[in-house]
Amino acid sequence: MRVYAAALLLALLVPPQSYKAEIDAFRKQREVQIGGETGWASLTDLIWLTKGDATVGRAASNAIALAAPSAPEHIGTLTVGEKDVTLRIAGGVVARVKGKPVREVRLKPDAPESDAVLIGGMSLMLIERGGRLGLRVWDPMSPARLAFKGLRWLPIDSAWRIEATFVPHQPAPKVPIMNILGQLVQMANPGTAVFDVGGRRYQLEALLESDDAKELFFMFKDGTSAKTTYGAGRYLYTPLPKNGHVTLDFNRAMNPPCAFTDFATCPLPPPKNRLDLAVEAGELNDGKE
Repeated sequence: MRVYAAALLLALLVPPQSYKAEIDAFRKQREVQIGGETGWASLTDLIWLTKGDATVGRAASNAIALAAPSAPEHIGTLTVGEKDVTLRIAGGVVARVKGKPVREVRLKPDAPESDAVLIGGMSLMLIERGGRLGLRVWDPMSPARLAFKGLRWLPIDSAWRIEATFVPHQPAPKVPIMNILGQLVQMANPGTAVFDVGGRRYQLEALLESDDAKELFFMFKDGTSAKTTYGAGRYLYTPLPKNGHVTLDFNRAMNPPCAFTDFATCPLPPPKNRLDLAVEAGELNDGKE
């Protein structure tokens, strides 16, 4: 598809081979993000917690019985508080955090991956969504990971690397975004990316995943959604705007984590980001809806 003149000029300024190598490298890293040992396909459990004590492990006799294949029969006991969780490790179970053995560990929600509790091949972390605490478990022996055969993409087309005008919102409002669980989360909306394709003008609202985010986050649905691409829409990250412009490289458009696991809490595209346009670039649907 032909795009407006600025996009064509941008495509000409990017040497085809170096651009292809750049996108190939991005897609290779994306494979790791999904299929790696702590990738999205490795998730085996997301357990929403209630206050109090609960035993946890693979055995059905536990209050929290995990599906993770590598989980010991009995891992220990969770004590769930208002904003964090304490895990006490059962005797005979070896657990580590940052390489050091632990017998008791305080789990804080949405901590860095390096703070995960490692037990055998599996890892445990705590998340918080909508005021609820959840125990999230990764296991490299996850059936979804073992079945993962890689990603499928539309052909690389530099014409879909589009220079957009960035119109800032001052001040940037917080907007409600629905997630896959039906919860509303507040995200900053710093501005709008305005661009032309085939002589028509389109726009996408930019979001920030955190107040100190170093990139813009776009969620969108388009004319390919639920056809050749994932039905719930796709994600695109870009550098922060520079000199009133932002580059929308749709060759990097990717499926949300919920395309690969039932244990993700994906935010969904806002109504304003539903494009009357078929974006024939980026990641294809893997068949899971």
